[in-house]
Amino acid sequence: MKELKFYNEWEPYGELCNYYVRDMIIDGVTWPAVEHYYQAQKTLDVDYQRRIHDAATPAEAKALGNSSECVYRPDWDTWKLMAMRRALFAKFTQNPDLLELLLGTGDQVLHENSMEDYYWGIGERGTGLSMLGKLLMALREELGYFRQKGMI
Repeated sequence: MKELKFYNEWEPYGELCNYYVRDMIIDGVTWPAVEHYYQAQKTLDVDYQRRIHDAATPAEAKALGNSSECVYRPDWDTWKLMAMRRALFAKFTQNPDLLELLLGTGDQVLHENSMEDYYWGIGERGTGLSMLGKLLMALREELGYFRQKGMI
């Protein structure tokens, strides 16, 4: 089976990256990128969430989310997958060109080619869990089904 690896937002298929800046609305709030939303979900502190939301770049949002100032919500380990799924769903359903890009990957196995991240990516040794790729492939299947049924 063919694999498609992505990582930097300026490279081919960079639109699949969480750093790719494209507005999406979740719960009435417009977020500039998946990374902003995801990092803000780490805390229940509304003021700190706003700081992350207002970060100038996805990298800055990530730094704030990983800062010792960020008090993690107690259910973060169970909520993080749902938070990522919600953000990805919003990103790809609210931006038709991104939906087409995702569906256009066909049946390729998607991997975030991060050298450091063994949870969301494949890591330096290529043995990571690739959870971002798995969520994207599940979303691709779900949205492809809806497309086939004429629902989107």
